Amino acid sequence: MSVHWPILKTCLSRRRQTLLSDDRRTYTGRDLLGGALYIAQLIEERSSSPVVGGLLPTSGATAMAALGAWLAGRAFCPFNFLLTPDELDYVIRDSETDLLLTSDLLLQATGHDPRGPSVVKLEDVSFKGFPPLRWPAVRGEDDLAVLLYTSGTSGRPKGVMLSHGNLSSNVRQCVEHVHFTPDDTLLGVLPQFHSFGLTVLTLLPMTVGCGAVYSARFVPQQIVRMFRKHRPTVFVGIPSMYNAMLSVKSAKAEDFASVRIAVSGGEPLPDDVAKRFKERFGVTIAEGYGLTETAPVSNMCCPTEYRPHTVGR
Repeated sequence: MSVHWPILKTCLSRRRQTLLSDDRRTYTGRDLLGGALYIAQLIEERSSSPVVGGLLPTSGATAMAALGAWLAGRAFCPFNFLLTPDELDYVIRDSETDLLLTSDLLLQATGHDPRGPSVVKLEDVSFKGFPPLRWPAVRGEDDLAVLLYTSGTSGRPKGVMLSHGNLSSNVRQCVEHVHFTPDDTLLGVLPQFHSFGLTVLTLLPMTVGCGAVYSARFVPQQIVRMFRKHRPTVFVGIPSMYNAMLSVKSAKAEDFASVRIAVSGGEPLPDDVAKRFKERFGVTIAEGYGLTETAPVSNMCCPTEYRPHTVGR
């Protein structure tokens, strides 16, 4: 099944309800689908490549751009905006994209000036009026859905090709293993150019219909305020994020009372961080494991089966 079909169903069934929120705005199902339709038309007018690039912050805009690419029958490649200019130019060339969807605010913040493809700033795109309707592109399970570049720690970044079937099956596995429901709300601070941020914090909530709240930057005090305001039930982070939240003096156990699952990945969770977070906030941090090539989640230690120093079965 194409990864976007269940997302379209969610957008239509929750067209008047808020699905995603970020630092700048909220997105109802109608907003998300309408914006994606405009982007799909823009892609068809400006691009002949099978891959559409994205250089966007962690936000609902990245979700909308990815959906637009799939509606147009293209694969989506979210680029790492933390790369150096030379590294970014390399992965853009390597991806063979001829269109880059980006944001003027991000370009100003990072100083990037991408060379090669046609650059479209979403701030310059008119999303007013009635979007151009289209029948969504049909893709098989083996067709390319996303191209994700590795960090390049062992050489130049390498593009990992993930199919519609790869992403769809991993979303389904996560939902079945952790029992996500539309009543859940995920707090997303991991970048969406990372496989965990893309699959778990973007595709999964859009597929299930649960809420997702994004922040483009990890600022511990701000994240604690987001816990208070949005009452998320699921948080996914890396050990240093949990350690940083412990440094917020005003943070209290009540701020995290809504959390049913807190997951740590990326590297082993230090005992000291796990112990202090549990003692101060009453939250048991479960560990998970995955890698880009597995789309990415391969293991997750559920709270009901919690054991220290393990990523589950």
